[in-house]
Amino acid sequence: MRERLTITLDQELLRKVDAIVDGVNVRNRSHAIEQLLAASIEHSKPSKAVVFAGGTPVALGGKFIPIPMTVVRGRPIIDYIMDELKRNGISHVIIVMGVHSQSLMGHLGDGSQLGIRVSYAIEERAMGTEGALGLVRERVRGESFFALNGDNIFTVDLDSIYRQHLASKAVATIALTPAESSARFGVTMLEGNRITSFVQKHERGSGATLVNAGIYLFSPEVFDFIGSPKGRTMLEEHLFPALAGSGKLYGYVFSGPWYSLDSSPQKS
Repeated sequence: MRERLTITLDQELLRKVDAIVDGVNVRNRSHAIEQLLAASIEHSKPSKAVVFAGGTPVALGGKFIPIPMTVVRGRPIIDYIMDELKRNGISHVIIVMGVHSQSLMGHLGDGSQLGIRVSYAIEERAMGTEGALGLVRERVRGESFFALNGDNIFTVDLDSIYRQHLASKAVATIALTPAESSARFGVTMLEGNRITSFVQKHERGSGATLVNAGIYLFSPEVFDFIGSPKGRTMLEEHLFPALAGSGKLYGYVFSGPWYSLDSSPQKS
């Protein structure tokens, strides 16, 4: 239930409020004030991020390396990810990786050289992204946390995702970005910012569509929707459709840049 209020704000403060209105994630001045109040009243923004670095290693130069160690313009993908997380104020990154990912651990170490704490969770078998969340349950208990795929290079404002997440009372928020093809990425149906349905991969005709960018924000309640999956289970196959059906899944639209190793660059 909402109640209409009349408030008076300093002109300079009002300009700062108006600056976050984008017409999509923040619809208007009133919506902006609501998001800012929610963010200030609630506990501080998440400080932890989980990076999904498992999956099938890629063959390179006669060796098999973890996907996040793939070199793009002279640097492994994981370096771009860590830089972006640090820029956004994340202080602890948990890397979920397979048993053959020693090169990744050797590259990052404990994160001290990066100015960010890094710890690891090891998949003894391929568990998929939803299964991998079970490995970090105790490390993020009672906290909201970000999670992201380890094969994307991106720039995004995590603070803005968090403000919208709080205001919408979401259990999960997915970062969505426009792409010309949705054949290799999850796609969504939206009512405002709420995701009403989620399809893992789907062919569509020409023209840009919103796709899953592999960047997520989860509230602690997300584990209520995750059982004890057997075998390899992906977020897109079970968790996201379940949350969409419960009205607890939301989307945050951003304009990149965003590049995925899974395809040619989608954004410039």
